[in-house]
Amino acid sequence: MGQNGWDKIKNVLKSWELGDYFRQFSIVAAGIIVTFWGSDKIAEHSRQKEVRATMQLVAEELEYNKEELRKIKRLLDIDVHMSTVLSNHNMDVSKIPGDTLWKYGKLFNNFDEFSYRTDALDVLKGSSLMQYIPEKRMLQDVMQVYFELGRKKKDVGDYYKIKTDVLMGLALSAGRKNILSDDRTFKDEVSYLLEHDNFINFVVMVPGILDWSEFDALDEMLDKQIQTLKAKYK
Repeated sequence: MGQNGWDKIKNVLKSWELGDYFRQFSIVAAGIIVTFWGSDKIAEHSRQKEVRATMQLVAEELEYNKEELRKIKRLLDIDVHMSTVLSNHNMDVSKIPGDTLWKYGKLFNNFDEFSYRTDALDVLKGSSLMQYIPEKRMLQDVMQVYFELGRKKKDVGDYYKIKTDVLMGLALSAGRKNILSDDRTFKDEVSYLLEHDNFINFVVMVPGILDWSEFDALDEMLDKQIQTLKAKYK
């Protein structure tokens, strides 16, 4: 810029009144403030959009986990029912109808496990989104639900370990003695199990091994949390 250019700028500045200067400064400052405010609003909108999407995934994951809980509960109910039938018939399989044995036969051969997903929760915990969720109590409730799912997984795992140890031990014993043969019926197999005290003791223990009411309580907790998340992040 030449000397003439600087002279023109100096003349403009000299011609400004003090009020003009502050007015021009205020306009510039206001523009800067609006720009930053707009940027913050855009960033906050983007974060809340991410929070909503992630929490929707959490709700979907909890729905999946609820169905898995109900599946394992149905299997465990079979065990409880069959153990009650055996106890009511004094462990005499000859008094139990064959179709009942088949219907509730999973007591004698099922070794399922309870599994649940945590992928959406892991995404939430691994990101910085948790700090942008203002409803901290709701967030705490979500964490508590996952904690209870973990407890239930351990409880179910402990139950099936006891069951596996008993049944596999008897199966190995039967194999060594060549007791299990092709012409033996399912009722024969059950009769063989009922010849052993450790299996009878297991059957008697089944209704009291787990606190079965906790499954219903957790189911209600899951359902309530799912509805809360859906209402908040629809």
